[in-house]
Amino acid sequence: MEFCERLPKPKSNVGTIYSNDNDTLSIQVEKTSKSDYKAYVEECKFMGYTVESENDGECYDAFDVDGYALSLDYIGGTMYIELEAPTEMGTLNWPKSEIAGLLPMPKSTVGKISTDTAEGCCIYVGETSIDDFNIYADECSQIGFSVDYERGDKFYNAEDENGNQLSLSYQGNNVMIVQIRKIEETEVEETNAGTETSAEPKQEEGEEKLSTETQLIDGMHPEFKEAMDSYEMFMNEYCDFMKKYAESNGTDLDLLADYTEYMSKYTDVMGDFEALGNEEMNTAEMAYYLEVQTRINEKLLEIE
Repeated sequence: MEFCERLPKPKSNVGTIYSNDNDTLSIQVEKTSKSDYKAYVEECKFMGYTVESENDGECYDAFDVDGYALSLDYIGGTMYIELEAPTEMGTLNWPKSEIAGLLPMPKSTVGKISTDTAEGCCIYVGETSIDDFNIYADECSQIGFSVDYERGDKFYNAEDENGNQLSLSYQGNNVMIVQIRKIEETEVEETNAGTETSAEPKQEEGEEKLSTETQLIDGMHPEFKEAMDSYEMFMNEYCDFMKKYAESNGTDLDLLADYTEYMSKYTDVMGDFEALGNEEMNTAEMAYYLEVQTRINEKLLEIE
């Protein structure tokens, strides 16, 4: 089935397609009345988008039985449609790294390893209900991940006594995301390495090593850190804007105009961020990637 065939055709043919690939469909449909929007919601329900549904009259979010995530928004005569494909999963083979071994095994054996290094990992766990998620969060807390904890309906963040950081989130459609990373030791290691190198300035190899290290920022390549910081800055602005937009109930025309621009930028920025996760990263970059991803997931959960 083609991606677009998973949704009913809107009544209006005036609008903009922001994204249309194998994973995401993002469309803005203009000249849509409130009754047209409500009728479209009902059509989507008829096509099966009723799993874990949430509806407040202006927004409708739901999954279908295949795990496709639908989000509809209606603002001042314009309907926004987003459809995301489910994460492909199989048999979950829990990582054998020391850091992953600190966590209890989840109940489900279905999932996907997104990232797995000695410094941290990111795991998607399928067939996990919200009750299973809460039980798993309790288990993590009981074994020591209870320092400086934060807990909400769909997330749990905490550290253990050694400073290892855990982030759990319930994505919806029986999918839990588990992220854990080691306490950062890169700055100490880099300082020691820099001292040893500078003590042998006459050795060509030492000079090359020092030159390479001085090009890094906290152990990361400058272009990587700049991209991550830019991404986080935009997402903070995006989340702040979405809170204002939700409070306005779509009645602020200035916010309405900004919403269209933010949705376009959001699609582009998310694509760039996902591309970063597919590139080879060193230890410090992987730790920072997981750190930023965790902070952003927390902010996104606040506006759901």
